[in-house]
Amino acid sequence: MKKRELTREQKFFAESAWLLFENKERILADPSMAHVPIDMPNCLAYFGSKAFEGATIGAYLEWWSGELGHRVDKQGDPFLVLRVAGSPLSGMNKCQIVKQNGEQGIVWLSSFPSTWKSFSHICQRYRESTYNGTIYTLEQVVHLLKA
Repeated sequence: MKKRELTREQKFFAESAWLLFENKERILADPSMAHVPIDMPNCLAYFGSKAFEGATIGAYLEWWSGELGHRVDKQGDPFLVLRVAGSPLSGMNKCQIVKQNGEQGIVWLSSFPSTWKSFSHICQRYRESTYNGTIYTLEQVVHLLKA
């Protein structure tokens, strides 16, 4: 899999991931924050990005709250999975992560089928939910959290 260059907003999401995670209760309690769409290049071979339509800050936070989206590396450093990319058939994958210190990297994740399926199910739930109120931008959410 070829490494994709991230957009400015995707980079900002990666840089803000731990701030968002540390404020998950506040964000999940506010639909205007939880329903902010996140356009990360999540992708499955043969399916493209369809499985992850509906990715929002809330979907990421719920997923990161479980053991498949929030993991620990061999050195004991926790990381959040930012981008899921791989094959649903072979399990081969290269996923983007961010550690608490802000270091980002590409890793191979064990139990890839469970990983992508769990995230896809949460994204689907957000895609099917309806919220008709105002939805903030990612930048607005980060600004509110830092205020």
